[in-house]
Amino acid sequence: MLRYQQLLEEGSTMRENNSQLQHKLAEFFKRKKTDNGAGKHEHDPKNVTDQEERYHKYMANLKGLKTEQEAMKEMYAQQIEEVRQKCQEKLQQAQQETEAFMKLKEEVAQKSYSSRTGRPFPPHDIESYIQREKQKELEVTTMRLENIQLKNKLKKQEHLLKEKEELSEGLHLIDFEQLKIENQTYNEKIEERNEELMKLRKKITNTVQVLTHVKQKLQFVQVENEEQKIGLKDIETKVSQKRDILNRTKQAKDALRVDNQHLQQKCGMLGNDPLLYDYEERKDEKEELTNLLQKLKIKHTDTTLNCNKLHRKIEGAEKVTATN
Repeated sequence: MLRYQQLLEEGSTMRENNSQLQHKLAEFFKRKKTDNGAGKHEHDPKNVTDQEERYHKYMANLKGLKTEQEAMKEMYAQQIEEVRQKCQEKLQQAQQETEAFMKLKEEVAQKSYSSRTGRPFPPHDIESYIQREKQKELEVTTMRLENIQLKNKLKKQEHLLKEKEELSEGLHLIDFEQLKIENQTYNEKIEERNEELMKLRKKITNTVQVLTHVKQKLQFVQVENEEQKIGLKDIETKVSQKRDILNRTKQAKDALRVDNQHLQQKCGMLGNDPLLYDYEERKDEKEELTNLLQKLKIKHTDTTLNCNKLHRKIEGAEKVTATN
């Protein structure tokens, strides 16, 4: 496990060294560029040749360093894999030994007696004690790993801090100016996002208000629709009752007409006062029923129109709700 941690630290150190060399190389070329700009008016071919030779030399060194880095990376990867396998084997062995040790503890505890009561320990007490001990062991293991990670992180940060202190002031200034520009750019983007967010919040608020108003109106229309449905059912019931009465009245009228025809065939109406009176009463009753039928038809037509209007309003409200 320690060898694995050392290999990880070495790999991290190699990556940091590579990054530092690239920064130093960039700073070197920048300084060379500045020096070349200052002495550009001389136009010395010898200096140009020397600079090209140095450039090719540095590029060859850089290529060699990259090749060496790749080889070391492969070597370290292989070593890390080997150490990881060994670590896994050690962990499995340690887990087996721990389980055997805990089992031995449990067996010893089952055969032990309490010093106060002189009786064997209850199984649930033994189980509780073993579980607590396992929990403590797990906490200790976690804290040890965390301690190792923190130590490695501390060493890495100290190493980075030491290397940063060795960098030139010019590089720090360049990094500071670059970070300053990036910070300004990010602040502008944040302001733009905040403006967009405020617009979206206003739009959401307006939409919620409109939706709440539509919901309230829909609830009112639904309640009114239910009331109209109840009234329509009552009217339909009354119309059905009146229709039954009308049918019975028509049947009675037809029966009376048939009887009247038979009577008229047998004898005339002259001199038969009760028949005349009855005829007049039937005629008046017929007119009253006819008028009542006309009124009921008109009322039924009005009710049907009101129902159709309510259905159209409900469909319009549902369309508006679906559109929103």
